[in-house]
Amino acid sequence: MKMTHCPDSYSSRHAVPNSTASRPVHLIGIIVFDGFSMLPVAEIVDVFDKANHVLALEHVDAPTYRTAFISIQGGCISSSAHIDVLTQSVKLLGKARALFLASGETVVDATLHTQSRGWLGNAAVEADEVFAIGNGDALLSAVRGSSRWSAEGKQTASSDLGAMDTGSVTAPHDPMPRSGIRQALEIIRRDLGVSVLRRVLELLPDINQPELAVITSDNGKSIRQKIHESARWITRNCNKSISIMVAAQTAGMSDRSYLRHFRAEMGVKPSEHLRRSRVKLAAAMLESSDLPVDKIARRCGLTSGECLARLFRQVWHISPTEYRSRLRSACAKT
Repeated sequence: MKMTHCPDSYSSRHAVPNSTASRPVHLIGIIVFDGFSMLPVAEIVDVFDKANHVLALEHVDAPTYRTAFISIQGGCISSSAHIDVLTQSVKLLGKARALFLASGETVVDATLHTQSRGWLGNAAVEADEVFAIGNGDALLSAVRGSSRWSAEGKQTASSDLGAMDTGSVTAPHDPMPRSGIRQALEIIRRDLGVSVLRRVLELLPDINQPELAVITSDNGKSIRQKIHESARWITRNCNKSISIMVAAQTAGMSDRSYLRHFRAEMGVKPSEHLRRSRVKLAAAMLESSDLPVDKIARRCGLTSGECLARLFRQVWHISPTEYRSRLRSACAKT
């Protein structure tokens, strides 16, 4: 890998005013190798910058995005257009909302990156979603074969994203290829809903918007379908900070309408559904790991072990420590 000094390098950025610095941040990692194609990478960065612009102006309590270029050791990586980008080491990556693997313009022989599979696999396991752009499919296939990856049951998407999490199915004759820019737009839809996605698209005039109807339409869904899909979205994202406003956007409703319909369909308020989802996630982690309660609490979107203990007692009338102890005692007897 070429490492050079690049004082004038292109760098990823995070267009959020300082006043929003305390808001939750979703990290978007773009893993690059020498000779990667700059255009699709720049398009992905631009999509998330535009999303941050919309959120900063219209949705002050919503999470923001930070894009970061990643490489094995950090430093400067040269694109196929001989534009250097400044990257950070994968060791500093941490938890990512999504990873995009950008290889060179020529098809990569995955065996050339044997030394990279370990850290790629570890980084991918920590990410919510992983995508390949350009010719990154070979790398993604190599990562899929790692033992940690298989154990985690990670879901991925390469150049063919497949059916969306929201339940709509893309037809085989879909006129727009599932490129990096579309994958980025899919993430915004799942995180923030159709209304925010449409505002982002308004800021991307070069995109052929009629071809994006498949991800911007509500597909004639009933209120019941929208609410149940939103409830599943809350469950999937219960480890994050979720506001009523953002949850309502996933259903394409106003806050007031969303609260009314959610309670009618689900029998509980969205906040109660979120609380129960967090308790279930914590219970699964208590069962499958030896992590301390404080760490489990943070991984479930809570601020402390005390907060998790309070929720456990409210829902199951038992503390997390007692739950783990009783479960293991029962397993020992069988």
